[in-house]
Amino acid sequence: MRCGISTACFYPDTTLNSLAQVIETGVPVTEVFLNTFHEYEDDYIAKLVEMVSSSGIRVKSFHPFSSMIEGFLFASDYQGRFDDGLQLYRRFFKAAAALGAELMVCHGDHAYNVANCPAEEYARRFCAVARVGREYGVTLCHENVSYCRLAQPEEVRELRPLLGDMAAFVLDTKQAKRHGVPVEEMLDAMGSDLRHVHISDYSANHNCIPPGQGNMDYQDFFARLQRIGYAGDIVL
Repeated sequence: MRCGISTACFYPDTTLNSLAQVIETGVPVTEVFLNTFHEYEDDYIAKLVEMVSSSGIRVKSFHPFSSMIEGFLFASDYQGRFDDGLQLYRRFFKAAAALGAELMVCHGDHAYNVANCPAEEYARRFCAVARVGREYGVTLCHENVSYCRLAQPEEVRELRPLLGDMAAFVLDTKQAKRHGVPVEEMLDAMGSDLRHVHISDYSANHNCIPPGQGNMDYQDFFARLQRIGYAGDIVL
């Protein structure tokens, strides 16, 4: 278990500059968050790859900028849009693989659309996207996001068995707090299928502040991770 920093922490600086700042901190791992289409061009990815290779930092995870439209792409009734979404995400998985990322973060469907895409169908579609990721050696991981599907532990528990061996999750502590969910309950729901952690701290007035500046009990949190056999990394 190692701790790292996401390039998203330096937004709205460019991803190239953000990665340089992460590398300067000396952390062993990072999550690369690409912010717009031109950053997926081969020459831009090549610059990022060179920075990663020359510094020795490991890109554990990858985050596309398209999270806000994943429900639109993958949970609507329009087959052509789903097909186009698969092609778009193939491009994203290719970029993730080039950077050496094992994981790609998915926010998934928006909460308001849950009734229009039942859990069984949603699981089928998630698995279809995840299978594309596997072609590139990248695991698609569904995150708990306050305004999206899986914001509640019971939603994770419902979906998890439907995903079979494609079940993989990201626990974001601030997103749990934003939705009023105890972090330990979300952790228990994801269980052994937890693959990645986004960590921050919280206080009475803030749900996302730097670790150590709030009220989160990290000793208890890390102990819980160890009890479920978590072998992944933790990224700010």
